Amino acid sequence: MIRVEVFYDESVIKGFTIYGHANMASPGEDLVCASVSALGQTALLGLDDYLDSKPRWRIDDAGYLECWLPEDLTEDEFHAAQVIIHTMELGLVAIGKTYGQYLKVSKRRWIKCCSK
Repeated sequence: MIRVEVFYDESVIKGFTIYGHANMASPGEDLVCASVSALGQTALLGLDDYLDSKPRWRIDDAGYLECWLPEDLTEDEFHAAQVIIHTMELGLVAIGKTYGQYLKVSKRRWIKCCSK
């Protein structure tokens, strides 16, 4: 199962993680994995294009993607980042409505710590 966690501080998105595999079909033929990957990576591309202060992110071949927004965004950058990630979340939730046995999208409370 693919798990997506979108981290919120009140109503403000701070970042997200995507991990796991849908195992709906063979590698390279898995519609859910491809869709989730496309939405997550497109969100990263959007953030990279619209933000001067770049987010911290990591992707690996094991099906893991994480992205954390920087603290020093301008008001316009902040708004753009919120729209981009929320739009990704809307797309993922829509996929989960049809393919819920392969994908779980959760909202999580963000807690500031030394590593984020």
